[in-house]
Amino acid sequence: MHDNDPLPPWLRNRTVCHIKDLMQLFEVSRSTIDRWSRDVPAFPKKVKITYDPILNAATRFMVDDVRAYVRSLGISGAEKKE
Repeated sequence: MHDNDPLPPWLRNRTVCHIKDLMQLFEVSRSTIDRWSRDVPAFPKKVKITYDPILNAATRFMVDDVRAYVRSLGISGAEKKE
């Protein structure tokens, strides 16, 4: 991405991220991410990713959706912990 990317370097070049990444990014608990996912309409939506039809799908977040949400908050990557 560009230098004005609001995400920290460890997250910028990924396509999907785990709930633990969002916990680190926003410095909040898992229950807070779950609550935001449920109660904040603009928060990135969970995406089910299936690698094997027999196994349960993994839940992830699209990094582009996270990037757009962070931009909407007006937070820059420089303010994030590395």
